[in-house]
Amino acid sequence: MEKLPLFTMDEVLPDYADMNLYEFLLACTSFHKDDYPMFQFKLTDHMRSEFLEDVEAMAVYFKEELKMEPGDAYSLFIPNSIEEVVMLFALNKIGCIANLIHPLFPPEAMKGSVEYTKSKGVLLYDMFIHQHAQALAEMKDIDIIVTTPVLYAAPVAKKYFIRPDEKAMTVAQANNLTVKFFGDILKKYQGQKTEGLFRSGDLVAVYMNGGGTTGVSRTIMLSSTALNAVTKNALNAATPCDYKAGELCKILALPFFHAYGLCGGLLTTLFSGWKAVPMARFEADEYITYLKANKCYEVIGVPNMYRKLLAHPEFKGEHLKYVRYAFAGGDYVPLDFLKKFNDIMAECGSEATLMPGYGLTECGAVNCINMPWYTKPGTVGRHLKTTKAAIFDENHNEVPYGTIGEIAFTGNTLMKGYLMPDGRLGEGVYTDKDGKKWVLTGDLGKMDEEGFVTFMARQKRVIIISGYNVFPADIENLLMPLPFLAECCAVQGYDDDEKPIVRLYIVLAPDADADKLDEYKQIIMDKCSTLDRFSIPRDIRVIDALPRTRLEKVDFLKLTQTRTETSKT
Repeated sequence: MEKLPLFTMDEVLPDYADMNLYEFLLACTSFHKDDYPMFQFKLTDHMRSEFLEDVEAMAVYFKEELKMEPGDAYSLFIPNSIEEVVMLFALNKIGCIANLIHPLFPPEAMKGSVEYTKSKGVLLYDMFIHQHAQALAEMKDIDIIVTTPVLYAAPVAKKYFIRPDEKAMTVAQANNLTVKFFGDILKKYQGQKTEGLFRSGDLVAVYMNGGGTTGVSRTIMLSSTALNAVTKNALNAATPCDYKAGELCKILALPFFHAYGLCGGLLTTLFSGWKAVPMARFEADEYITYLKANKCYEVIGVPNMYRKLLAHPEFKGEHLKYVRYAFAGGDYVPLDFLKKFNDIMAECGSEATLMPGYGLTECGAVNCINMPWYTKPGTVGRHLKTTKAAIFDENHNEVPYGTIGEIAFTGNTLMKGYLMPDGRLGEGVYTDKDGKKWVLTGDLGKMDEEGFVTFMARQKRVIIISGYNVFPADIENLLMPLPFLAECCAVQGYDDDEKPIVRLYIVLAPDADADKLDEYKQIIMDKCSTLDRFSIPRDIRVIDALPRTRLEKVDFLKLTQTRTETSKT
């Protein structure tokens, strides 16, 4: 594919200081002279003018009918959808907060999040009523808005006439729930506007739950200014200048309730004038359908998503020639997988190479990144423009280059803190002796002289044997090229004498011969003989699939053994 001319986004994006998300969206997209398709849902396009009209209508509902005030929250308990984005920007326009809840939360967890954030209401799909009706009924004076997955699959002229599922509404009535329909609200306030709370960028824009990889999930407060900064940092790299608004697209399979999906996915797409193609959940078949139907310029995902795409027989094709950038985050990307992906993209005429990055929700999730013109294999890249990365020792002092310590970030993308019941701000943010604020990631890594960061392990995942730190990623990266392995995960275990060991879980490749398991284990042991003696697995177990968190990260905590567990199974 011929390279498109590039320019840095700093040349066209406005200064986001003090802007809320709604202001920044208007400022970034208003210079496009013509209306353009801002969204596509189930292959139906929706124009920018329609989206902004829906945002205005919903803002009127929140402010005039619900009487919501700045700082009030409303829970969005729904998969990736245009409805979710409409409500996010409507709340943001009037200074209110969107509480983004994982749509697979069980009823008690959903209820707990709504109540903890003091949300005025909750948005959910009508199909969710069946499971969550009782929990919703237990929350007094809660506003309930339902929508249906086919609302924005219909053209604009028909979406107001689509009705919710009758069986779900029967369940709602049986539980004495007063339910409003999303389409009815849009129709009622169509064409109306309300005054927004502008220059309110420092206010909290979203509540988010952490990724849960440390076993504890907390409610994180991110401001509009922080989200705008993350987005502008991500867009600052480069983008084509010879395209019409809405001509290029990004498929949004990563969930918006996670900062990587919100910032690296949704916001970068909208603010750049590309078409956003949200997916309620990732399915390789559906994803490839959208790839074929659009000019997809950039893809982002987690390693497991890319694995499923590469395994699909229709992933390869001419449709990949439009892809220029491919980014991976959320989990470790083995070097052999990088090569496999890059070879396939080159074969299909794309110049995209898979670029690993790193970040965490507490500072917007897009903090370090490799780019085609400055990349270093095995690293997660360098920190982005308005942030700084550092490696700290246990006393929060920076360590020399090449020394392993805790990864930390400072800059204008940091959270305001964790939401605390007593209203305290700054909880979870470390302030150094010079007054500079940092987020301590809890992850171990090192940095070289050029600023490239190498992720080593999560602190809770480091295996300590006889005082020696064993990094599971070293073991996994060594073994993944073996053809009979689909995946592997090294974790803490204990032998019969309660001594710590490395336990290795393996998933055999589909074409592997299970009768050769003893042979495979010997190959693994031979391969690991190059490691230090503490890193050699003492117990190898075969499982059908590695457990994963709701964000599709490998859930090593479920495999990790504690001393109170028996070492026998």
